[in-house]
Amino acid sequence: YLNDHEVEIDQLVVDILDAKKATPVIVAMEQDLEDERNTNEYHLYLAFPPSTENLEDVSTPAKPGLFRRVRVPLVAFCEKLAKAFEGQMTSTTLCFVADASCGLGSEILTNVVKDCGHGVATISNPCWMTALSLLLSKKHTCSITPEQFERIAFSLCRLEAHRVRSSIGKTSRTVVFTLPGQACTPLLLPLVQKVFVHERHVFVYDGCCHSVEMGLALRKKYGSSYRQKPEKEEWECVSATPQVISATFPMAPLKHNKELTETLSKLKGDQASIVEAWMASVDTFLDMKAKEKKNFYTPFVCRMGFLMARSGIGNGDGTDKSGLALKNVLQYITGSRSRALSEEVINKALKSLKENRIKSEEAVKEFKLDNPGKILIEKCVFAHKGILIGEKTLIDTVQPKDDWSLKAAKKLKSCLCCAPGEEDEEDEDE
Repeated sequence: YLNDHEVEIDQLVVDILDAKKATPVIVAMEQDLEDERNTNEYHLYLAFPPSTENLEDVSTPAKPGLFRRVRVPLVAFCEKLAKAFEGQMTSTTLCFVADASCGLGSEILTNVVKDCGHGVATISNPCWMTALSLLLSKKHTCSITPEQFERIAFSLCRLEAHRVRSSIGKTSRTVVFTLPGQACTPLLLPLVQKVFVHERHVFVYDGCCHSVEMGLALRKKYGSSYRQKPEKEEWECVSATPQVISATFPMAPLKHNKELTETLSKLKGDQASIVEAWMASVDTFLDMKAKEKKNFYTPFVCRMGFLMARSGIGNGDGTDKSGLALKNVLQYITGSRSRALSEEVINKALKSLKENRIKSEEAVKEFKLDNPGKILIEKCVFAHKGILIGEKTLIDTVQPKDDWSLKAAKKLKSCLCCAPGEEDEEDEDE
């Protein structure tokens, strides 16, 4: 335990930044109520991988081993670590993916990025970000200041990027962070955007009804308990927040909306919690876009309807443009718009998208909502007037085009409750 041993903490930071040593993994972020010296202090728990004779292999071992556990004071350590990283030059770009699709968008984009083989490293739904979200949710009662939260986010994201440095390719030099679920988005996104204002940001979203169907499928697959075993005893799985938790349980309720309480009460409990988590995430996005001139939030707004081949909006003839939509978002994530992605990378990405699409469609098959169920959910969404601003869609959704833009020239016409384009396509049929 390195509590007040400043010299030891300084040495720990030096060891962490040593390029020839494996970087520690972040295990937990919590208080020690049995520590009589300061029960209000928050601590960071790190685990250092066992040493290896191979100096070129600095990656985190996939399988559990004899890790050295270290506890440090969260605020003091992160301040020292932040200063150390600020003193280093880096060519690595960070890309943050925020979610409003019950985890579907984050999971598919992560899998595609991994499978396409373009050398992009990924950090998926880290548990420490969920813990940080919980601290942010009670920031008025905990002793951590807004500035200290910023230093914590900066230092730990840079630490994670440093940990996966051996997985980063020479071309894109990118690390993708997927924020842990739509429940955490309202708390994390404003902080991450402020700290990493010049990095890449993606906001991936789906219709509320589709998100509810996905959330119900997750509940069925994993149950509602947080006590879950990872699919594999590997660090990447062990360190990730269970998707069912971060996607289906609201952490930042929309307390200011009086109408929503009545409309949510008419839904089943599991559906209501998913709807509220989704709405809180979208509400945060809209609020940040409204303040775009101050916060410079200009993300790639990715609609899952395009990737899932549900929508013909923007296509003219209604043909499937999921491949082009995938190419667009990959160009943004990898910073490859000015230099074409190889045919091999594109083909691998398309194959991965198809496999993940089939898997997700199969998962939600038995949870498809009937029309009365959709109407009840739509009433909840309609209670939030802001979601239906303009022409009833999220602002600046990127259209599948070769000359795509982060700023939309015109908005789509369908609402967020339905799949993109369902209403428009029905009108055309009529």
